[in-house]
Parts: sequence; C-alpha cells; structure tokens
Amino acid sequence: MSDLHNDNIIIDGLIISKWSRSVFEAMRDGGLTAVNCTCCVWDDFRGVMENIAQWKQWFSEHDDILLQVFTTDDIRRAKAEGKVGVILGWQNTSGIEDQIGFLKVFKDLGVGVMQLTYNTQNLSGSGCWETHDGGLSGFGREVIDEMNRVGILLDLSHVGPKTSEDAILYSKKPVAFTHCVPNGLKDFPRNKSDDLLRLIVDKGGFAGFAT
Repeated sequence: MSDLHNDNIIIDGLIISKWSRSVFEAMRDGGLTAVNCTCCVWDDFRGVMENIAQWKQWFSEHDDILLQVFTTDDIRRAKAEGKVGVILGWQNTSGIEDQIGFLKVFKDLGVGVMQLTYNTQNLSGSGCWETHDGGLSGFGREVIDEMNRVGILLDLSHVGPKTSEDAILYSKKPVAFTHCVPNGLKDFPRNKSDDLLRLIVDKGGFAGFAT
C-alpha cells in the first residue's frame, strides 16, 4: 500500500458488486478508508429492507474488516482501526416508493447516499437515458427537502441533465456526482457537460470520476 493511502482518508464514491469476503478484503487491501456501497438499484421497499438486513449480517460476520458508517466520525474511526467504512447507498429512490417518511427510516438504518433516478423516469424526475427530460417533479422536490433535513447526500450520477440542473439549484445542501465522466472526454448520455460540472462545484458539491 502506498504512502498516499496510509496517510490520507481515501473514499470510493461508489462500488456495486457481488459482495463477498474476498471483495471486502480487496477493498481493505487496496487502501480504501470508506466506500459508498450500493444496496438499491431497482428495489422496492421490501427488497431494500432485505438487502439492508443482509448488510447488517455482513457487518456482524466481518466486523474485523468492516465498519458501518453513520457519521463522518465513523469514517475517521475506520481509518484509525484499519477497517473499511461502509456507507450504504442507493442508485435510485425506488425504495421509498411514494412515501417521503421512509427517507428518515432508511437514514436511521445507515443509508447515507441516494441517487435521485437511475437511467429512466421515476416519481422524482428523469434519468439520463430518457428521450425527454421533464426535470425535477413536485415529488422530487419533497424528496430533496427531506434528504436535506435528515442528512442524506443527493447523488445525480445517472440523472438526466435537466433534472440534475433543477436538483442542484433546488437543494439547500451541496449535492454530488459520485461517479461520472465529463462529456468532453466522451459524448455519452450518462456523462456530464462542463456546465453541469461547473454548476455542481459552484454550489459547493463535488464530482467523482468514474473509469
């Protein structure tokens, strides 16, 4: 492991995987301090609850290398203890169905990052693969208000450009592209324009580069 990894807190903006002990060990051996680990893509409420129940079991079974992250102090603790801090994250808001109140429930369970849409249209707005991006919906505004209130990071990586712009401008807290590629490198529907990248940073957010 390099001095860079030894001396600094290194956070991977997103990993989605077929999770196993070997994957957890690889994250640790690679020098990661914390990771946003996907536990929802298309799942409904019950499906996400089953996924989180599985993660809770993994946290218990692999507590020698994993530490669930609820706060930034937990990330520092993971660094001090030589463990990988796991931030549970979603790549869609499908898991709340049409219930704003579920956001606080999932925050209490340790879900710290949620992507507004995943490629296609949902109740909150348009994904990056939609032929028409209608922008942030009224329900989407309620979702963002509650995410801001309870402290869930809003991710816009697979969100359509108009919906992304609306969300960046609407959110009272900084938001993120946790994993993205600039359109200047490759013109592709999921990639982000220079204007959006500037806007998200100007509003205090950040962009994580995806290879």
